[in-house]
Amino acid sequence: MQLLKYAVVTALAYFAGYKIFKNKDRYTLAFSTILFIFLFFGTIIDTAAAIRLVNPVTVVDTKLIIGFLAVCIIISIICSKLSQSITIKLLKFWLVYCILLLVYDSVAFIFSVKKENKYLSASTNTISFSNRPKPSIFFLLLDMYPSDTILKKYMTYDNVQLNSFLKEKGFFVTGNAHSLYEETYYSISSTLSLKPLEYIHDNTIKEYKKKLIALKNIEQPMLLKSFEKNGYIIRNYSVFNIQGAASPLQFNLNYHLDNVLTSATFFNRFYNGFEPDFFLANRNIDLSCLKKSWSSNIKSDLATLQTDFNLLMDSFPNFNVPSFNYFHFMMPHPPIIYDSSGKEHSVKDMYNYNGFEKTITNFTSYTKYANNELMKMVDTIFKKAGKNVIIVIQGDHGYREAEERFPDAVKYGILNAVYLPGKNYSNFNDSMTPIFTFRQVLENQFGVQNKLHLP
Repeated sequence: MQLLKYAVVTALAYFAGYKIFKNKDRYTLAFSTILFIFLFFGTIIDTAAAIRLVNPVTVVDTKLIIGFLAVCIIISIICSKLSQSITIKLLKFWLVYCILLLVYDSVAFIFSVKKENKYLSASTNTISFSNRPKPSIFFLLLDMYPSDTILKKYMTYDNVQLNSFLKEKGFFVTGNAHSLYEETYYSISSTLSLKPLEYIHDNTIKEYKKKLIALKNIEQPMLLKSFEKNGYIIRNYSVFNIQGAASPLQFNLNYHLDNVLTSATFFNRFYNGFEPDFFLANRNIDLSCLKKSWSSNIKSDLATLQTDFNLLMDSFPNFNVPSFNYFHFMMPHPPIIYDSSGKEHSVKDMYNYNGFEKTITNFTSYTKYANNELMKMVDTIFKKAGKNVIIVIQGDHGYREAEERFPDAVKYGILNAVYLPGKNYSNFNDSMTPIFTFRQVLENQFGVQNKLHLP
């Protein structure tokens, strides 16, 4: 859809300009040069920042927008002054360059497909469980939720209230659990595939293709296919499309991947940076009237998940088939929608534009809000579904904001707590990864032997 949109807009822009430009060759040269800068705007800016020609930017600064428009005008003026012979020579250069680029990318694509396909899990064998009771499972994932140790050491926040609550309920609660990856795509893909991602370290595969592989593997992961094979219903309340069920959320990562694929374009940088640019200019304005803002989508999704959770739990006593219920909450991940009491933040506080100290204060306050919601959900599960359930509570990755202020370990430390009905927590440990967690759940609860030595 993104490619189609860009193709249609480009064609319309070209033919509109062609009708009003006096010389088609000069116009074509100017248009193709501007189009190149448009498509690779982000790459050009990032490269210029890397070699210190401009200051590093994370949003579209107004000066960059004006600069882009100025460059477009200059290119148009220069092309209008060129002689016909020079214009033709430059157009031939563009044509040869584009052909070579297309041939190179096509060859690279053809030869890379087979290599990438070996990392797809569609044909992965499933796991058979022993003839044990099959309790329903609740996988409650809180995005960017740090470990207890990280919260204490780097954010001076003691998570004792949540830890005490979970331990009293019979959970195994970790303090130093960690994810293998700092991005949601990779963390969830590895978790549900029950293995580390080998292709992450394959430098011959482009970054966006790695994310495509991760998304494809999440659609039919070994863990969920195995539960489905063993009689479980899979209910998807996550940001991903899983087992044939589309994500019910507005901010789903299939949509987000479109932005990854087009992240270098001027339009993408402008669209996603326009609202934050206003915040940096000290304007506390929510521009959702101009576009669907990130914060508006997240707030709506949190309400949707809460409604879906309550509806599920109200109906749960009537279900006779075991189920795997995956809920993915975008909290305490920014935007920081609420404070600890549930009061909605100002837009500037949502997007962390009030300084480092205020950012950490808001984040830990939002963490406390997330804790309150989590504790209510756990109580509801036990009340409606009873104690014969499995509950896995996790963060997908650690805290990724303010990278210059924290060591890398902060990006990986995660919340991790597990409830098993028989409270058999043999071999669980304080620093286990999500992969290890689910493999140990399969072993302790379903008799599936973990014969692989995994981190």
